[in-house]
Amino acid sequence: MRKLFTSLCVVSAIGAYAQTREISGQILDRDTKEPLVGATVFIGPNEKGAADYNPQGVIADYDGNFTFSLPQSVKHVVVSYLGYEAITLDISKKTRHQIFLAPAVNELQDIVITGYQKIEKRKLTSAITTVAAAEIKQVGVASVDQLLDGQIAGMVSTPANGGPGSPNRIRIRGTASLNGTQDPLWVVDGLPLEGNEVGANFSDKDNIDNLSNTSIAGLNPDDIESITILKDAAATAIYGARAANGVIVVTTKKGKEGKMKINFNAATFITTKPNFDKLNLMNASEKVDFELYLAGRGDLDYRSTMSRGEIARILSANGDKYTFQNSGWDAISSTSQDMINQLRTSGANWFDQTYQTAVNQQYGLSLSGGTEFINYYVSAGYYDEQGTTKGTGFNRFNLTSNLDMKLSNKLNFGIQILGNQSKRTSYLTDTDAFTNPSNYTRSVNPYRTVRNADGSYSYDPDIDSSSDVTPDFNFIEESSNSNYELKNTSLKSIFSLDYKVIRGLKLSTQFGLQIEKSETEKMAQAQTYFSRYYYLKSQYTENGEKKYFLPDGGVIQNWNDDFFQYNWKAQAEFSRTFAEKHDLDVMGGIELRANKSTNIHNKGFGYDHKKLTTKPVNFPSSWTEVPTRFILYRKSYVENAYASYFGTASYTYDNRYTAFGSIRFDG
Repeated sequence: MRKLFTSLCVVSAIGAYAQTREISGQILDRDTKEPLVGATVFIGPNEKGAADYNPQGVIADYDGNFTFSLPQSVKHVVVSYLGYEAITLDISKKTRHQIFLAPAVNELQDIVITGYQKIEKRKLTSAITTVAAAEIKQVGVASVDQLLDGQIAGMVSTPANGGPGSPNRIRIRGTASLNGTQDPLWVVDGLPLEGNEVGANFSDKDNIDNLSNTSIAGLNPDDIESITILKDAAATAIYGARAANGVIVVTTKKGKEGKMKINFNAATFITTKPNFDKLNLMNASEKVDFELYLAGRGDLDYRSTMSRGEIARILSANGDKYTFQNSGWDAISSTSQDMINQLRTSGANWFDQTYQTAVNQQYGLSLSGGTEFINYYVSAGYYDEQGTTKGTGFNRFNLTSNLDMKLSNKLNFGIQILGNQSKRTSYLTDTDAFTNPSNYTRSVNPYRTVRNADGSYSYDPDIDSSSDVTPDFNFIEESSNSNYELKNTSLKSIFSLDYKVIRGLKLSTQFGLQIEKSETEKMAQAQTYFSRYYYLKSQYTENGEKKYFLPDGGVIQNWNDDFFQYNWKAQAEFSRTFAEKHDLDVMGGIELRANKSTNIHNKGFGYDHKKLTTKPVNFPSSWTEVPTRFILYRKSYVENAYASYFGTASYTYDNRYTAFGSIRFDG
């Protein structure tokens, strides 16, 4: 029975395709009428009951002819050839077919997005580079400015500092200005963004540890489709003077017609702790030997006070200074010898105390798809980066939504929303250059411990200060008792509408909003160099007596920055080919934009981090003006508005010769 059942199944399967028919034909180029050798004819993917039929298709011969035997139930076949538009052919009415395929011209064209228009690259005469985000995608990159590092010829992207989430300084074709901003203009889906300046002095000693945010940093690299760099004056002229340093045009991903696609990605990346072995710094014992050599040199008068170096201080305190210089080690007291020998085996590993190997992570989820009338792309992303310097970090949460609607055959409407919230954390290191962790770990004496025997923090008196005030400093104390935090919330919305009037003529308008809110807080407890420095700076003399007007306690500072801009533009585009040789592209429009920013700075002294309270400051009555350092409240407000007119024109003859020009007027 088992053999009989198997035989019946095989016979049934063969019988299902017993009713076949044969079609034949020739496949030709639509324009040249030349046969397309190797063109394929295969059963349509939506044909039911033919999924298991073999063969699924055939290939045209040298003359473009083909013969195909296929199931009777098949009504449609697909004809395709590389570089040509594929067609679906109805074979239900006849068996002999003459098929013409058209070259896929649109697929061969290189389209450039300038932020104002989409135009074929062959019709431009300027220096423009376009790169797909998928080609330069990297794991563990926080923002698009970091993503561009080393990717584009003629453009340099370098980190402003090594902190998590820090901005990159970008230069396109070198430096264009000595005094003004040198940063390029960023444009996202046609909306020029404000707030992307990385100051020329951002990396100097007074700013290197400052937390900073740029509006482009909030964009998730996973949401980017392509990036276009406008390099020379011919390319950037359409944006006016603000584009003197180049333009970077970012195009975000959009949904495409088809079934919903769900994409989830997760990555963990490790940033290793810096390796300082190659610095070849002295250990505790080597430093002791070095200081003993210096202390034994009586001709080194710069150490005549015997106050620099722990060895010199020990010898001076025990009255062994000249004894050591005249008679050597064996002649000094046992107390001095014991104290010096103890230094050889003491000391903290300041690099391990300061740095770490950081484990970081990022996640992304996107949904995209669409129908004939509506396409959508929605995504959410989370990025978390811990710094290799302990106590530093950066995290960001993103939400993106792109919706395109076809209201009619001529009218299209689009809505884009890009929102993000980020947080950067650190500690205060901006009081003096030596308080920077990189500087301190190299300068502190290797025999110096973090804490004294009684549990108090140990201070190295040999650390040099660049100011006239030198209060005690210990990096571990500073990082443990201070906090530096920057929170950013950003929302960008873009509404677009375009209408195809006639063939070749399109009217479009776009309205964009950019809202940025930043909150910065610097807090130093009383037991910090930062607070002690402020207190000593408040010294003044009254009736011959030195006094301090700041109350005891910590220091707290808050900055609140609010930025808002709108950008509206309306334009017309005309593109037409005449007599198959003359290509004309013309675009013109008007743009209105306005922005305003508000900055509020508060500062409090005598701060108690447990009670969250400050104390009043009694400035000297003789003062007529309070120094900037001690101003308790400050507010600034800036508002700008512009009206602009712009246009471009391109003429190409016979796909060989092109003339292109652009114009803009701002007022």
